[in-house]
Amino acid sequence: MRLIKSLFICLCFLVGTALSQERISQVKVGPRDNQTSIVAAFIEPTEGSYKMQSMIVDFGPVKSRKEQPASFQVDLTTTNRLLSTGAKQQKILVLRWKKPGDFELKCDGKWVKQETSPMLTNIVDVTQTLIDNVPIDAKKPTDATLPKDVEEKIISLLNSLDTQKYPCLRSGN
Repeated sequence: MRLIKSLFICLCFLVGTALSQERISQVKVGPRDNQTSIVAAFIEPTEGSYKMQSMIVDFGPVKSRKEQPASFQVDLTTTNRLLSTGAKQQKILVLRWKKPGDFELKCDGKWVKQETSPMLTNIVDVTQTLIDNVPIDAKKPTDATLPKDVEEKIISLLNSLDTQKYPCLRSGN
């Protein structure tokens, strides 16, 4: 819970400073309840608006960096907000798997099995890349820095969220 709270505070601060900068990124990793969470958040200002995107990966705790998690839950969120009115457009995709090919997506509050697709395989690949680049064995909430190419992979994945391609992608205002 501390990890989510500290990231929320950072995001609130980052929104205010986003208007004067290019993309801002924040990555935190650490324990949350009985699991480990990685939160990668990005804010990018545009003319009269800003885009806030996040990838949250939850998995069971690992004893060492070399150990691979057994199961994953991933939350992908993209929010575009107009500064003048505060109106927003949001897309959220939540999925979980124990091994690639064993996917479940959250649809209307229920978990629904989903067959493997190139889009879901891409999510697994980006998740693995993220895990390979942060200290997944952190014992307390820890800041992490991602290489630019890893940030670009995550942002590309978040930008590709399309209701035509992803089943159970929630879109809302």
